[in-house]
Amino acid sequence: MSFKKGKSGNPTGRPKGSVSTTKLIREHISQVIDGNKIMEMLDKIDSPTEYIGAITKLLPYSIGKVKPYEEIEEREPMDIKISFFTTPEEEED
Repeated sequence: MSFKKGKSGNPTGRPKGSVSTTKLIREHISQVIDGNKIMEMLDKIDSPTEYIGAITKLLPYSIGKVKPYEEIEEREPMDIKISFFTTPEEEED
């Protein structure tokens, strides 16, 4: 069954008030992970390099993954002149 252009495959959508599966999964994971246990494990790491590495690996799970962005090329600045009234110099032109 193919859908017509401009028509949704699910016209009624998800019911209001329903919880997304992703949200439920995140809640279950956060209940399973014991923050105190993680802190205990981090406190056992002696090497600063290893500690930073462990924190770096855990960050995406606490603040979310950072999306990549595209660099835009630099352009020359441009001057923009906006006049709301006519000056004597402009009348001569």
